[in-house]
Amino acid sequence: MEILKKLHNTTITTNYNNFTPIYALSAALFIYTILIIVAPPYLSPTIPSIYAQNIVFPDEKPTLSVVGEAEKEIPSDETKISLAVENTAANANTARKSNAEKMESIISVLKTNGLTNDNISTTNFEIRPNYDYVNENYDKIISYTALNKIILTSSANSNISSFIDLAVNNGANRVDNIEFITSKKVLNENFNELLKEAFTNAKQKADLVSIEGGFLLNGVKKIDINQNNGYNTPTYSFDAYSSGSVAEKAPAPSTQIIPQQNKLTVTLPIIFFIENQFQ
Repeated sequence: MEILKKLHNTTITTNYNNFTPIYALSAALFIYTILIIVAPPYLSPTIPSIYAQNIVFPDEKPTLSVVGEAEKEIPSDETKISLAVENTAANANTARKSNAEKMESIISVLKTNGLTNDNISTTNFEIRPNYDYVNENYDKIISYTALNKIILTSSANSNISSFIDLAVNNGANRVDNIEFITSKKVLNENFNELLKEAFTNAKQKADLVSIEGGFLLNGVKKIDINQNNGYNTPTYSFDAYSSGSVAEKAPAPSTQIIPQQNKLTVTLPIIFFIENQFQ
């Protein structure tokens, strides 16, 4: 500060005849240097810099990822049967009427034998024109085909054969497929059991790897529980039961249907924290 006072009280005499740009620059640098040395901190120029920031990131803990697995054969307690009436006539109304009569007969006999509206549902109904493709007259309609498809849902697997026979004997000429289903209640019961087995399987894998690798498991970082794990539902198609071929086979012995079990698979991805054994 004493230097600043002296500078303030000093009279500077300048000979403008000898003043040159180099002298001006030197004087400016001299004054700037003095200010930096003696000026208080709040007057000192500062230059912000991102490089001056000291950012510390926490160390990422090492992890081990494994997948636990478990599977089981579970019983099917529901069955879905897809069947249909399909017929062709010269005009649309005749095709519709004939189709409706057959379907009414089918539904009536099924209800008489234990099914209700809750067990029977329509999945498709259509009346489509058929064109003269043989003679390449693509604009000419030669007939109409009516199709009415229904699904029967039954919890009694032992009645599957009788339902099919009753439907076929009363006009059904298509049995497209049979699907054996496990209800949500049974699925959830078995899922919880398999979830425990999958966790045990994952832990066993992690323990084995940690022993071989010479490190320790130190808690769980993440577990992914997917409620929609693998569930395979057997579906059986009946290619022979179509387009009128069934009607001639109706007097044959009762259709033999053997219910199948379903396979439920649970996979459980787990990420474990690990640490050095000698820490």
